[in-house]
Amino acid sequence: MVAERRTVLYNQVVTSYHKAKIERAALARELEAVKAEAARVPQLEADLRVARAQCAESEEAGRAAAAKLRVADGELTRLRKLEANHLKELAALKKAEEEKVEGLSKRLEEVDRQRLALRQEVTAKSEELSATAKRWVEEIGRLDRGLAAAFPEAQEAALVAAGKAREARRQATGEQSSACFSMDDYLASMAARVEPITKLGWELRKAAEELIRLLWPTETLPQDLSNLIKWLETAADRFHDWKESAVRAGADMALSFVLSWYDEVNLDQLECRRADVEENLPAENKTARLARACAIANFVDKRIFVEDPNPPSDDEEEFEDEEIEVESRRLRCPTGPPPAGA
Repeated sequence: MVAERRTVLYNQVVTSYHKAKIERAALARELEAVKAEAARVPQLEADLRVARAQCAESEEAGRAAAAKLRVADGELTRLRKLEANHLKELAALKKAEEEKVEGLSKRLEEVDRQRLALRQEVTAKSEELSATAKRWVEEIGRLDRGLAAAFPEAQEAALVAAGKAREARRQATGEQSSACFSMDDYLASMAARVEPITKLGWELRKAAEELIRLLWPTETLPQDLSNLIKWLETAADRFHDWKESAVRAGADMALSFVLSWYDEVNLDQLECRRADVEENLPAENKTARLARACAIANFVDKRIFVEDPNPPSDDEEEFEDEEIEVESRRLRCPTGPPPAGA
């Protein structure tokens, strides 16, 4: 038992020795480490001073950051208030824009209705213009045909101009000629008629003015064409009046010749011509009388219009016109002795 106890104790001592040895080696290593750490103490103290300085700077920066944070909090509060105001303004603006959009929508609907109404109006106007253009083409066609009938001298130039217009249109647009004239064809035709018709119209006006000066020598010549035409419409009656004037002037000159030789002639006796005088008068006397009448007529001033001092009434003029249309009127008187020289 003692030996075992001694063995156990020995083993414990050996174990403790080895353990102490190991601990001593560990302590030696720790001592070396502590020495190494001790060698770093000045550096650590310098680092500590630097760290303390940095801590002071950090504290100062923290205080500055805290001040900035307070400023930032104030700015954030202001921005939040500003955001709230902006949200209110945005809501009001949104409401106004919604109202504006609603108004624009209503306006757009109104514009659509107006557009549809305008389209219908344009369609109706287009149809009306098409009908008007068709009517104009027909009227211009009638006018062109009327000009062709009134002034056939310009027909050839008009047809040539219409042919050139059709050829130019065919080369420009490829449009083929049709049997009927278009508006352009009629316009080209009428444009070609303008110059010759103007020339003929000018010559016709000059001839009409000369005729009016001849028939109404004492009147002022009308300047407008409408009055000129009105005067020309009465030219036939005026020409008949001039023939009557010439008859009166010739008869007056013949009586003047008679009275210059036979002043005792009673003019009241010459109111009518004796009956059957013309049939009983020899042919040579008729020839001599006509020759003498022509000679006396040379003394008449045919530029002077001789008015009738005793103009007939309207009934007499109407009766006279009817007689002229049937045949020449003869005035017969009672039979008497033959005239002198018969």
